Amino acid sequence: MQTEEKAKGKGQPLQTVLGAFAALLIIPFIALAVYLLYNINQIGNSYNTIVSNITQVNEFNIVFRENMDAVMYLMVAHSLSKEEVAEEPDMTNPDKLIAEAEQAFENVRSTTVSKDALQRAEAAVKLFHSLQKCVDEISSTVKQTGHYEENMERLDLDIRVLTEMIQERISEYIYHESVSMENIRQEMDRRRSRLIRFCAGAALLLGLFTALFSTRVAYSITAPIHSLVKTAEQIGRGNFSVRAREQGSPEIRSLSRSFNTMAGELDDLVERNRQEQINLRNLELKLLQAQIDPHFLYNTLDNIVWLAEDDRKEDVEGIAEALSTFFRTSLSGGRDIIRIGEEERHIRSYLEIQQFRYRDMLTYEIDIAPECRDYMILKMTLQPIVENALYHGIKNKRGGGTITIRIRPEGKRILIVISDTGIGMTSEQLTALVRMIDGKGPSSTDNSHFGLSNVAERLRLNYGESAGMSFKSVYGEGTSVELSIPKITEETAAEETAPEITRE
Repeated sequence: MQTEEKAKGKGQPLQTVLGAFAALLIIPFIALAVYLLYNINQIGNSYNTIVSNITQVNEFNIVFRENMDAVMYLMVAHSLSKEEVAEEPDMTNPDKLIAEAEQAFENVRSTTVSKDALQRAEAAVKLFHSLQKCVDEISSTVKQTGHYEENMERLDLDIRVLTEMIQERISEYIYHESVSMENIRQEMDRRRSRLIRFCAGAALLLGLFTALFSTRVAYSITAPIHSLVKTAEQIGRGNFSVRAREQGSPEIRSLSRSFNTMAGELDDLVERNRQEQINLRNLELKLLQAQIDPHFLYNTLDNIVWLAEDDRKEDVEGIAEALSTFFRTSLSGGRDIIRIGEEERHIRSYLEIQQFRYRDMLTYEIDIAPECRDYMILKMTLQPIVENALYHGIKNKRGGGTITIRIRPEGKRILIVISDTGIGMTSEQLTALVRMIDGKGPSSTDNSHFGLSNVAERLRLNYGESAGMSFKSVYGEGTSVELSIPKITEETAAEETAPEITRE
């Protein structure tokens, strides 16, 4: 009984299980990372502080004594003031030399950890004060007569002795800070060894725990999914009566229920798809029948007879050839999709026939981009729209008009615009037409726009939502119909076996 309930999978939600699993993995790693970062940051800060202190002080380790002695000798030997000696090449005001060095030691005093190094830094600061006092005394008498020997004695006994002592304090400070650096390095090695052992043990424990827990979690997920896959394979072979077992986590049980619902609906979907194929073929047959309009054929034949009686052989040949081209393209060897170039011949032959009939009332212009001619289009897409423009636009306007067909590439699509300068439509007529095309309004009582409805439905069945058809019309000026279809090559058109078409 317990085994059966377990098989049914009254488990926790996957989000909860995976969340707990992630927490159990992440929290130890975060704690370990924080511990490592804290130790590394602590040691690194101490190390960086010592390096910074040594760098600041080391600037004065060698050059301070030499520069100070040279500047003070020049002042005494040439009786120059502090400002005057600073103007000499490669010389600096002695006050500035002392201030810079003293400031450097003041900076490192607050960050020096070693007691021995701190004592040397404080001793150096005191020596700087003494040195500054001696410099001031010499500077006050350097311009006075009779003090040369006295100043030279101060230079030898005071200045040079103090600069030598300062250099010694600087060297001692650097030495003790270097010792501190070595102590930090040794402490870093000790901590690193401890951390390596700790991390290795933690990684081993986490690895074992992860392997055990992940195996269990993976099995609880993959086992019901594997069962679901077997069920899907049976459905793929056409067995729509099979159903998946509802087991595992709530998400997988919900997936199994949805899968079973889908299996129950697949048969209906297949039947509906078959019916749509039948409807598509019926619509195409209706369109073919509509094109072979007895009135259109009779009127064309009457025109041929009238032209023959009038001994207009060239016109007879022209209209007969156009009629032959028109019906040959209409049949197209049973193909449903043809090249745009073939569709152009079909619509051109239709317009040529109509031009024989309506003469000066009808002019037309066909402008197709050369790169569009080899793309495929649903057969007899243009003719019903042109026919609608002729019978409901051009004929109803005094003086006739022009029908223009333009086809251009637009990214991965082809844009087709069929416009006329006929009578146009009012806003109410346009709204009614759009609603009828979209299937939201009633059909016209005289079946006057059957061709447009037929084209829209065939586009929807063949291209789905990837095809578009829109209308613009101004009463008294004309109407424009815009089609947008995907680019389809002859290869992709030959491969398709359903209304869903492979696109570029």
